[in-house]
Amino acid sequence: MNQELQFELTNGVAVITLNRPQAYNSLSSALIDGLGEAYQRCDTDDNIRVAVITGAGDVFCTGADMSGGGSTFDGNAQAVEVNSCPLAMQAWQVRKPVIAACNGHAIGAGLGLAMQADMRVFADQGKYGFLQVRRGVVADFAMEFVLPRLVGFEQAFELLVRGGRMTGKEAVARGLAGRSVPQDQVLDKALEIANDIALHCAPLPVGLHKSLLWQSHDKTLDEIAGLESKALNHTMTQPDAVEGGLAWAERRKPQWSGRISRDWPEWMAPD
Repeated sequence: MNQELQFELTNGVAVITLNRPQAYNSLSSALIDGLGEAYQRCDTDDNIRVAVITGAGDVFCTGADMSGGGSTFDGNAQAVEVNSCPLAMQAWQVRKPVIAACNGHAIGAGLGLAMQADMRVFADQGKYGFLQVRRGVVADFAMEFVLPRLVGFEQAFELLVRGGRMTGKEAVARGLAGRSVPQDQVLDKALEIANDIALHCAPLPVGLHKSLLWQSHDKTLDEIAGLESKALNHTMTQPDAVEGGLAWAERRKPQWSGRISRDWPEWMAPD
């Protein structure tokens, strides 16, 4: 962790804040390193049930740091090849839900960062778009894999090759997010969802659902059904399967004891 990224944990919900407001939370090497470390912590720390990523100030993330102007993508400046997925751990690899609270503009790699998450809340007033093609480069954060599976080939194609801008509501209409709300309500809405999951949902089934959903992108129906059956039988042997039923019958909040670090099945390979 470093000063360009803030990390707060409250009642099982980790809030990760991109903290470069003076640079519109554009991606620096320190921010990328810190976010990868934060995701790794979210994956392994059983005290964390859900992660929310947001931006300091009125912007989520404007993508690559363009402060270098025309030299940003200068071939002479790129002496070392870059990885288009530069985080030490991608959001889809975290065995907890990751919610992107896009409290303002998410442009280029900033929108890619949000699309790696499992859920998104956009701001009505924000601007969203994959503008890389208008800067002469290819999009990153594995958008050619993620986008077609979320919005279909034609929508993904247009989003990437035209590089247009959208409002939050327009982005929701195109399937890029589940909801768009006024800017000052974005983080609250994301936290409302996160707290509901952290409080009411058993962590192991949540993590297994996430893994199965992401793996479904490149597995057959029979393969996913087989893994789902194994996951169902595994969770049925866990104490939380009993606790869930008792809590419902006794009309009380469940006290989950399952731990992903301890109870994750070996046959469920990481994504």
